[in-house]
Amino acid sequence: MAPLKVLIIGGGIAGPAAAYWLLRIGAHITLVERAPQVRASGQQVDMRGQGVPLMKKMGIEEAVKAASVHEPGMQLIDRHGNIKAFFPVAESGSGRQGFTSEYEIMRGDLVKILYSLTENHPNVRHLFNTTIKGFTQDDESDPHGKVHVTFQDDHVEDFDLVIGADGTGSRTRRMMLGEGAPDPRRQMGGYIGYFSVPTNPGDSDRATFCHLPGARIIGTRKDVPELTRVYMIFRGRKPSLDAALESGDLTTIKKAVAEIYQGGGWECDRFMHALLHAPEADDLYITPIQEVHLPPGSWSKGRVVLLGDAAHCHTAGGYGCAWGLVGAYMLAGEIATLLKKDGSSPSADVIQGCKNYEEKFRPVATSMHGGYEWFEDLLTPKTDLGIWILHLFARLAAWLRVGEMSGLDGLTSKWQLPEYPALEKD
Repeated sequence: MAPLKVLIIGGGIAGPAAAYWLLRIGAHITLVERAPQVRASGQQVDMRGQGVPLMKKMGIEEAVKAASVHEPGMQLIDRHGNIKAFFPVAESGSGRQGFTSEYEIMRGDLVKILYSLTENHPNVRHLFNTTIKGFTQDDESDPHGKVHVTFQDDHVEDFDLVIGADGTGSRTRRMMLGEGAPDPRRQMGGYIGYFSVPTNPGDSDRATFCHLPGARIIGTRKDVPELTRVYMIFRGRKPSLDAALESGDLTTIKKAVAEIYQGGGWECDRFMHALLHAPEADDLYITPIQEVHLPPGSWSKGRVVLLGDAAHCHTAGGYGCAWGLVGAYMLAGEIATLLKKDGSSPSADVIQGCKNYEEKFRPVATSMHGGYEWFEDLLTPKTDLGIWILHLFARLAAWLRVGEMSGLDGLTSKWQLPEYPALEKD
């Protein structure tokens, strides 16, 4: 049987991970990224749940540890900078998780580690500054069926499998669902963002978060001595920010964000001044908090399948990186398992493998969808009284160590990573 020819669209977390696992079955892979180079930017992320054993299975644990941010924990402060509660990182090897994970790493560093797994492999093409215009595919009943992909330069290539790992706003998903399909993104009534500022001597190496009236949070985290990363979470609709985001103009977006936090207390004025004037703040990223809700059975269509946030995004849920890695492993594993069996065509195995991947992974990947709005409201109080009550409960939680957890729900914490002998190295 000829090797599978696979196109992966999106070079974030899930895409390079899928390339790694599909190489185990001898696939020939083209990985395209619309950015001109590896997108080695982004906020601090962590590895949680079953993402940890999978990271070890991929052989990247030591590389992740070497690049890890050594954050001692998370603290809540008031608008005068007074510490109200502190949650230390969970003890290494305890199996428990807090706000700060044992495996904290900058997103860009993780992306570079994942790329390094395949960047020199003869069966993998990494194409940057590249995207696709569209695709068609042969009927599912065709045992030799292909996906016919038109690239941005109008050349056409045929693939056995196309994977859309291009994020919450996935263009691959839009093409796959077809004209007139409803947008599966659900707005959760808030925004999350981050940017960098020059460090001041007093900036803490703890993750530090300050609640402000109006359901606003501003915080800092540090991964390098010369920069402090500023994080923002706020709830409620902001028409001026929506208009700025729609414009795509960085200066306009910065002004809209600064208006929300200017005069808020603590270091808000310093951070907003840096946002408007410091070149370090040009890495500003801000997005509405969203979930992707696709109907059951619609993560794939024929030989085209969605992976990571394109399939099941839950913005700022804490498991995005882990689920990106796990989903890539399970997709490759389900396809590999069928390919190892006799009596079916490769095309049929790809189609059924994509369906099996969704059936087995969807329940856990979407377990945090919806139902947590009340919890998010508690974490972003609108009034000074609400903030005072939150700090009171935070102090109690810190004393009782209830900030440590094995998972955000029973399904997430109990679910075990499946084993795929078909992906094991010979």
